[in-house]
Amino acid sequence: MITLDDIRAFLAVAKHKSFVQAAEELFITPPALSRRIKKLEEFVGEALFERTTQMVAITPSGQVLLARADIVVREFEAFKEFASGFAMNHILKIRFACMWSTAGSVVPRLIRDYAQIHENAEFEVRDADADSALRLVKERQVDFGIAMRPDARDVDLQFEPLCDDPIMLACPPDHELYDSSHVTWADLQSSELQKVDWGVLRSLAMGAFARDLQRENIPVETGTKIAHLSTQLNFLDAHLQAIIIPRLGISLSRNPEIRAIPIIKPELKREIGIISLRTSPASKAICSFVDHIRDHFNECYEVTTARFTL
Repeated sequence: MITLDDIRAFLAVAKHKSFVQAAEELFITPPALSRRIKKLEEFVGEALFERTTQMVAITPSGQVLLARADIVVREFEAFKEFASGFAMNHILKIRFACMWSTAGSVVPRLIRDYAQIHENAEFEVRDADADSALRLVKERQVDFGIAMRPDARDVDLQFEPLCDDPIMLACPPDHELYDSSHVTWADLQSSELQKVDWGVLRSLAMGAFARDLQRENIPVETGTKIAHLSTQLNFLDAHLQAIIIPRLGISLSRNPEIRAIPIIKPELKREIGIISLRTSPASKAICSFVDHIRDHFNECYEVTTARFTL
């Protein structure tokens, strides 16, 4: 069976009309070059060169093969060049899910910075609550997710932590706790306190926090029952109530007067990270973007939440 090296040897001899010079171009010995030409001639069944002590001349059969051999090598080199740059030159399709709070804050910065380097990147972002983000990953509708740590019993998923996002009290300026340096969970249960929405703790994704509060004998109060983050923020911005919300969620508020007040005793944090299927191999495009997330998530988080620094 002939190889591309055999064809390159044929082209080099035809070019130089010398086995010695052709061998020098290919960085092989003249005997090795002769073996390649002999193998090619045996495969074709014809002599490709006439050899004398004075010269090497291509035969008519060799002349017929010459143009085709040149095309083969050129096409192969073009294929190599295309294949080597394929991952960077074709559209990089990246599908991932993320929680509402990250979709509206950190994720746009991550995508913007990555797209400046990889102009051929194309994103499909599915924003959802934490449970829905996990479901999208498990159903392979997305390649990975940015969400809270899944239940340890969910053995099909792997989790890589990125940051801790503290649970805080977001207060409008006319709320009685607005000037507090911190509050406790017990403080939030005062019967005389203005309305505080606990909706974030009632959601299924935050169930672990509700259990923590129960261990501290702190019941989850009701207040105005609002499920969606955007609606909670609208109520907050309209000065209708304070809300219990992760720090990252507060960053989506459009009201510059809103304050984020730490809640202590106990201090609760949600762990945000990258979630993927253990058995699902990632493409080069996905690995590249995930590396970008690892390198820049915390930086984007701090920039996004800067006005709510603890």
